[in-house]
Amino acid sequence: MKECLSIIQKELPSVTEQDLFIPIKETRIDSIDIVVIRVALEKYFVHEVPDAVWYQFQTLWEVVEYFKGVRPINGLRGLPGPVELRERVEIRMPQMANGALSENWLLKYLGDLHWQLLTKGLEQNSSQFKDEIGNRLYATFIRIRYSLSSLGKFNENDKIDFKGAMEGFGSHTYLSNVVGLSGSNKIDATLMTTFTFREKGNNEIMVKAAPLTTTNKVPRLSQTPLFLNDYRLLRKNLLEDYSCSHGTFVLDEEEIFICDYKINPYYEINGVGLLYFASYPAISDKCSNDYCRQQWTSINFFDEYHTVFRDVFYFANCNCNDTIIFRLNSIVQEENLLKTVSSLYRENDNQILAKIVSVKEKISV
Repeated sequence: MKECLSIIQKELPSVTEQDLFIPIKETRIDSIDIVVIRVALEKYFVHEVPDAVWYQFQTLWEVVEYFKGVRPINGLRGLPGPVELRERVEIRMPQMANGALSENWLLKYLGDLHWQLLTKGLEQNSSQFKDEIGNRLYATFIRIRYSLSSLGKFNENDKIDFKGAMEGFGSHTYLSNVVGLSGSNKIDATLMTTFTFREKGNNEIMVKAAPLTTTNKVPRLSQTPLFLNDYRLLRKNLLEDYSCSHGTFVLDEEEIFICDYKINPYYEINGVGLLYFASYPAISDKCSNDYCRQQWTSINFFDEYHTVFRDVFYFANCNCNDTIIFRLNSIVQEENLLKTVSSLYRENDNQILAKIVSVKEKISV
């Protein structure tokens, strides 16, 4: 027991021996923590636990008992190697908005590239992603961070050379890094997904699961990536400050402005009926702009400011008839930059959907 407990505590120091015997659902250990624990134990014992077995565990003690006397088993076929894609895209009218590169298009493109990397690494079409009992799985985005030259610096008919590469953590979580170059302009993005399915067709209940596959060519990370660890901390409300190249942001729940938002199902719902991941920042921008127009009536922020940095932490989804509550947590004008922290919630149960850190740069006259 001490051996397993030591491995668990290395990843989650707050776990005590008494916690081993408490039902996991009654502890502060969430689904992301469980993935971290599983990866650490499987790596240590050189043994992959079948999903059908893992999801039967109700306590960590049952996990400890399972690993007593295990024997190493063969893993998936296919040696992990670089999973990469390259593509050149010309900026035409569908890729533009407000006289600049469309951020909504860019997000959808980056998301599609991430999915392509997944299908290449797992050697399955996206519609074939299923778990052991046949549930259709979706690669659900849980965090996307990108920095770029101002959207306004990308012009019509410019060409962007994209390169993407993917790594995996455990059997559920995948990270891709994408770089886009266009002359002196650059896009640098990191995207992270975890596989989930909808419980009883309800978008409000997304359950983690691993895809059933015999081939996985995606290189696996041996340690918890910082990109995932920050997400875990924020999800548990343990991340008070956020730092990036644009400074430090306070991640408290202060409300400067609050408003309702009605989903447009013809535009903001994706092909499988979920709120599109690319819609979250667009909803935040629209509501932030409403606030700015109230405060500074002479300024049109859509035209005068373009995104140079964004970090979106996704926590939940919603149904198309749900109302979203937008909360502007902070807004700072600093020289030619506009910095905001915002949150989206489901109205019916006050469940947080996302926390969004944004930096926009004013167009030089």
